[in-house]
Amino acid sequence: MENEYYKPIDYELLDKKTAYKGKRITVEELHYKNPRTEQIIYREHVLAGHAAVIIPETDDGEFIMIKEPRTPIGKTVIAFPAGMIEEGEDSEEGALRELEEETGYRAGKIKKLRDVYPAIGYSNEKVTIFLAKDLVKTHRHLDETEDIDVIKIPITEIKQMLDNGEIRTSSEEIGLLHYFLYEDK
Repeated sequence: MENEYYKPIDYELLDKKTAYKGKRITVEELHYKNPRTEQIIYREHVLAGHAAVIIPETDDGEFIMIKEPRTPIGKTVIAFPAGMIEEGEDSEEGALRELEEETGYRAGKIKKLRDVYPAIGYSNEKVTIFLAKDLVKTHRHLDETEDIDVIKIPITEIKQMLDNGEIRTSSEEIGLLHYFLYEDK
């Protein structure tokens, strides 16, 4: 989506080098030239790719969520199932795969809610948020390093948790705000 406020930059890329390449992220160091000021700008970019977050809504008025330890903040958090889109997948295919892998539920219906960039100051990561309905219980297929508990929380309780600031992860907050503004009719 391009408009007068959301369009490509006109900075000239002067040089770029890979500072770190891991299994999940790449860190690049870049120098740009601002054509309006002639100033040289140094940036570090974390290339993290594209992920999907899925809001699974049951017919009983609950959200299926996961409890998972998150080592960067040293806490176990509740979140919606999520994961990276793999090469060759589109975001919907990745969302459906992650939902089943992490929760053991397959969605009969899936709807894209929105795309967000959680950390545009230093990362290109794009997250697509989906709403999944008509859920059918199958089997989980966790990655060997995943430590995930599946929980169901009534939507009314989740709304209270959101209102009380008990949900602090950006994708969950954005997804829930969208849900309560536009989907919860």
